[in-house]
Amino acid sequence: MEQSVLSISKRNAHFDVLINQRNAWLWHSMHQNNWEEHTFNIFDRFLDLDHNYLDFGAFLGPTVLYAAHRAKHVYAVEPDPVAFGELKINVCLNAPIASKVTLINSAMSGETGTSRLYSRGAFGYAVSSLMPTISDDSCEVQCITIADLMNQYNIRDVNFVKMDIEGGEYALIPCLKEFLEAEKPTFYASLHSPFLKENLNRQGLSEMEAKNRFEQTCKDVLQVLSMYRHIYDNEGNLLDENDLRDRDYNGEFVFTDECW
Repeated sequence: MEQSVLSISKRNAHFDVLINQRNAWLWHSMHQNNWEEHTFNIFDRFLDLDHNYLDFGAFLGPTVLYAAHRAKHVYAVEPDPVAFGELKINVCLNAPIASKVTLINSAMSGETGTSRLYSRGAFGYAVSSLMPTISDDSCEVQCITIADLMNQYNIRDVNFVKMDIEGGEYALIPCLKEFLEAEKPTFYASLHSPFLKENLNRQGLSEMEAKNRFEQTCKDVLQVLSMYRHIYDNEGNLLDENDLRDRDYNGEFVFTDECW
């Protein structure tokens, strides 16, 4: 696969990335301010140089490289072996910020050990998950709990967590309850309810059973996150639990004790 290096300027952040046929869409879109501008608005609002940032689902590094300019330190967790390989190259290409990034080739999970990571066609894209959905194609990956992550890497002073793990959030969020209650970081979560529905459908449940399981799973996640005072959508609009239900629990949401 032909590859080259692209220099990206994003607001006040400047960094180089590895570009190839598979990922060109991402980097060109980001460079042209056409990729998740809301995410960078959220980072600008909540990240600061006095606190550390956890990135669960770091992918190729678009959020990692930007956040390294705005946070004290970035802990980037990514299990996909292809994505992690490019993430590592992208960090190494940027010597001025490389020392501010710790790379962790694992999946966040309720248990430390190994598990299967499922693709949705091929690894190296942004949709690999511990939750099986439309494909049985998988590979074995390392998993780590939040407690082991914090202890192993001696992480302190975390004020922001981004989680985008393609459906794996439904199992992970209940396992983060103690950590979130203790640290109360602003929690920027992508909820992938279509992936949850696909997972339930492949289990052979009746339509009613699948509906009930879906509703209960979503309620369990929101119950954990009810510790936060505020819920915002990714544009900064204040929401409540009914708003999330109306959106079928799908989208990107900010759970925080801070006012936006």
